[in-house]
Amino acid sequence: MRLNWSSLTKEQKQVAMLIVMGLLIAGALLYAFVVLPLQAGAERRQLEGNALREKLIKADLALKHEVRAKAEGVRKRGQLDSLTNSAVAPFGNAFAWVTEQLYQVVKETGVEFEGLVGNSQPLGTVAPAGLAGGRTFSAFTAQMTLLCNYTDLLRFLRGLEENNQQLTVTSLTIDRRDQQAGRHQVSLTLEWPIWGQPTVPAAPGGPPVSP
Repeated sequence: MRLNWSSLTKEQKQVAMLIVMGLLIAGALLYAFVVLPLQAGAERRQLEGNALREKLIKADLALKHEVRAKAEGVRKRGQLDSLTNSAVAPFGNAFAWVTEQLYQVVKETGVEFEGLVGNSQPLGTVAPAGLAGGRTFSAFTAQMTLLCNYTDLLRFLRGLEENNQQLTVTSLTIDRRDQQAGRHQVSLTLEWPIWGQPTVPAAPGGPPVSP
């Protein structure tokens, strides 16, 4: 149906204009109070969703980093335990432990073992982190005498290092024995870390005591 504007009376034209104006005003109000808030709400929800996703990604990365850090801590603690179990002489049984280590290297390198004496010497007070009771390290010192040539001596020293990298050769002397061609008496002073005696925390103000 087509509206013939020229055939309308003045009053009809005024009513039509009012209707058109009302529709325009209603449309503007609908856009301002319905469409725009919906668009703003959608944009806000999108921004909030993006921020939440970023937080979740960061939390996931932080959790993975923490898990890796804990796993690395467990691995390093295991390495430390393995090192101390294999390279540090036990308290109260150091001489037997050292003797066993030395005999193993002597057997593998073929040098002639002549004698061994040992005693403990203070190495200072070093309390490893995480050990309760004020556990400390000392040094176990041993004097060893061998009979060998220079080639066997080098093999023996290399064997000592491979067997225990915490071992230190603090002195070495060679006494030539002419009556045994090519073989010499070798005296070595060796030093290993040894667990010190655990201490029990004392009462406030007093020194720690041994158990």
